[in-house]
Amino acid sequence: MSTPAYPSTLPLLLRASKSRSQPANFTVAEPRRGYGYAQGTGGPAPVFWDGEFRFRPDQAVAFQLWFIQKINRGLLEFMMPIRTEFGLLEHVCRFLPDGLADAVEEGGCYTYKVKLMARAQVIPQGYIDAADLIVGLPDWQLWAELLDQTVNVAMPEA
Repeated sequence: MSTPAYPSTLPLLLRASKSRSQPANFTVAEPRRGYGYAQGTGGPAPVFWDGEFRFRPDQAVAFQLWFIQKINRGLLEFMMPIRTEFGLLEHVCRFLPDGLADAVEEGGCYTYKVKLMARAQVIPQGYIDAADLIVGLPDWQLWAELLDQTVNVAMPEA
């Protein structure tokens, strides 16, 4: 069974009210004597999003039907684009049970407060490949177009 997609006809999480948290993928041992040390605890950590959806009445009906029919009242995972530092990226998400899509109707607008969990933080491969340049160059975005032209046009064989 494929992972259902969030409806492309509905608004995404509100940008201004969205927050993200992510647990560390390591622990720090605190011995009785000596210096503490860090130890990895596994693979990528999940990412948690607190956010809101804001819908017109017709969009609220569509959201409720999708929520009930397609993702079994929030039980199933779904694909949804979420705006991050790296742009609008597709995440595999699931709703968390606390505060699950609590709705408030105000002035003909429905607001749903939600908590989402994504499997992991998504970072496009291009950013990972260019990490040394991005970290090492001050104002790296000013250089991005010039570097792209140089690497891909002027010296593609290198």
